[in-house]
Amino acid sequence: MSEQIEASSRSIIELTKGISECIKKISSLNNDLSTQLKTLGNTFQDEGYAVIQGYVSSSQAKVNEAVPDLKVVMEKLIEYAHLLQESEKSIT
Repeated sequence: MSEQIEASSRSIIELTKGISECIKKISSLNNDLSTQLKTLGNTFQDEGYAVIQGYVSSSQAKVNEAVPDLKVVMEKLIEYAHLLQESEKSIT
């Protein structure tokens, strides 16, 4: 039994906006954490500091690596949404 998924152009566009907002939020949180970590590093450092700094750097690097692919996905979703809109117009 296959499950059908209904998609509307509006929901696809909202999905792409959500993806974009999540990318921005993750980058912003990484930047905030990095800034706060640097402030902490100016006053106190132990072996845990380097570990956390590594996690932050790794996380941001992964986001930066994924962004180009996510942008392609978002562009294709928008293109698909426009095709859906055109087909809906031609049906009605």
